[in-house]
Amino acid sequence: MDFDKDKFKNVLHFIIYKCGFRNTVGRTVLHKLLYFSDFNYYKEFNQSITNESYIKKERGPVPVHFEMAIEELVEENKISLGKRRLPCGKIMNRYFSLKGPEMDFKKEELILINKVIKKLSHLNGKQIGEYSLSDYPVKKTEDNEIIEYGLALSSKSKSKDKVFVKIN
Repeated sequence: MDFDKDKFKNVLHFIIYKCGFRNTVGRTVLHKLLYFSDFNYYKEFNQSITNESYIKKERGPVPVHFEMAIEELVEENKISLGKRRLPCGKIMNRYFSLKGPEMDFKKEELILINKVIKKLSHLNGKQIGEYSLSDYPVKKTEDNEIIEYGLALSSKSKSKDKVFVKIN
């Protein structure tokens, strides 16, 4: 599977466009929304939307090309960056869409991404991080290793995964 940089940037921009205004949506939430979009699509259609690689970290999956995509979207004047001080004192990175995203999605991709956003974007970084750690492919991967898409096809993954969303 070859990484589709343009598709990844479009999915990221679309997610920011749809929910970047929410106070809970920062870097961690974006990481997980991208992960669940790609892995749920893989579960349903046996292929990823973007072919991005995700590394298991302490707080859940992190897309390898996230920083590159953010930098390019900023340079292209599609998004802007902001900061928000959280009650705990930490600084949260915020992302805002400056224009509508390119809508070069298949119908099924768009439906699934929207379902993931609807189901998970209300969670804060800590909540969605903990939630992602219960996803079967993440649980079966060692820290700092690439999460294999094939794990999403396990019958254990489909039966126990709380996040998996059927399109139909």
